[in-house]
Amino acid sequence: MKHTIKSFVVFFIVFTFINACKKDPSNPDPTQVSHLGDATTFDAKIAEDWINIFRDIVKTQPMNPPRAARLYAYAGIALYESVVDGIKGNKSLQGQLNGFALNSIPANTDSLDYAIVVNEALFTLAKCDTIIPSLSAQNILNIQTLHTQLLTAKAGLVTDSILAKSKARGVVVANAIMKLAATDNFLTVKTQNYIVPPRDGAHPWYWEPTDALHLDPAEPFWGQIRPFVMDSAAQFEIPQQVLFSADTSSDFGHQAFEVYTTVNNRTNSQNDIVLWWRDATGTQTPAGHWMGILQYIIHQKGYKLGKAAEIYALTGIATSDAFVACWKTKYKYNLLRPETYIKSYISGSWSTGQGSDPTPPFPEYPSGHSVCSGAADKALTNYLGSFTFTDSINFVSFGYAPRSFASFTAAANEAGISRLYGGIHYREAIESGLNEGRNIGQYVFDKIKFK
Repeated sequence: MKHTIKSFVVFFIVFTFINACKKDPSNPDPTQVSHLGDATTFDAKIAEDWINIFRDIVKTQPMNPPRAARLYAYAGIALYESVVDGIKGNKSLQGQLNGFALNSIPANTDSLDYAIVVNEALFTLAKCDTIIPSLSAQNILNIQTLHTQLLTAKAGLVTDSILAKSKARGVVVANAIMKLAATDNFLTVKTQNYIVPPRDGAHPWYWEPTDALHLDPAEPFWGQIRPFVMDSAAQFEIPQQVLFSADTSSDFGHQAFEVYTTVNNRTNSQNDIVLWWRDATGTQTPAGHWMGILQYIIHQKGYKLGKAAEIYALTGIATSDAFVACWKTKYKYNLLRPETYIKSYISGSWSTGQGSDPTPPFPEYPSGHSVCSGAADKALTNYLGSFTFTDSINFVSFGYAPRSFASFTAAANEAGISRLYGGIHYREAIESGLNEGRNIGQYVFDKIKFK
């Protein structure tokens, strides 16, 4: 009997010790190699850190909205392709994106540290001139610092073999994404010469520059960029329903009067909305604003790296395709801005008011903010559902009070109407732009299959 009791005690002690040494499988120890084949266990911070780097590059280089959206898309794709092998049941985007052929990235069978893969892939991508032309010295230092920080943090936590294989995999992924970027027509588009068609008696509706510096028109050939998912830039093209008229009592004149009176009587609340969604060149831009929103969503939901990669990729692709479509339409209709119409036919001394952005250097119809936000809204609502969230992105950047929204749709609608409040767009450009963007977002969501 004593022997039996003694044996039981010994067994109990050993059993307890062994189980005490085991790790919770839902929260694996990052120092252990056993979990390295599962990207869904990694913290999403590495993705957040690199997206922040790209947003800073967009602000400081600076990049115009279409170029910025393209950068965020390639970053999201590279992020996803870096971790897809570690998400059970997930599919690569190879064969799903235009120009991204199957077997562009060789299959992987190694156990990898996916944080290191992501770090190496996005570090390599950031140095690619095809994606970020003329990277500044400060931004070169920033990407090198972030890259080194993660590798330093990983020192001693993974074997030399895992480290080497993970870094090599990141480079392989980045090379495939850079090859994809090299064939999307950007290299041709950025060098083409554009002559602004004159606004004259035969074409009184033509857009003309409004800025004092007479900046070059932004990306007049962006509609020639290969979309990621759309069949063409014109697939979701929207007609201009309210046609130009110099008669201020016409439907078009009424739209201009709405901008005129709204700006002249803009409330403090409306001004807050203008500032919150300004997202002009020199900021993170509209697509970057939505990337910032994603960071708060990921924190709120506690998503891990695998889920975060899906969200960044989906939103990046949707908003980039949205800008391709939008810019194709802008330069097709070549419609003058409210500022030009109002100064020509209503009040020669009118301005968009203190705190507003200068009228951007490209045609009016449709609203880029609206198309981009509509696309993000539809893609995210389909993917994540609708829930309340707080957007703090411009609190961090500019000190503006955070804004809360009941849904992605509510945020997109506010982003759109902000451009009327700011004197930048007519109502039709906003409403039609939101519809076009949502059609694009739905199409991207339907076409992209993560599983």
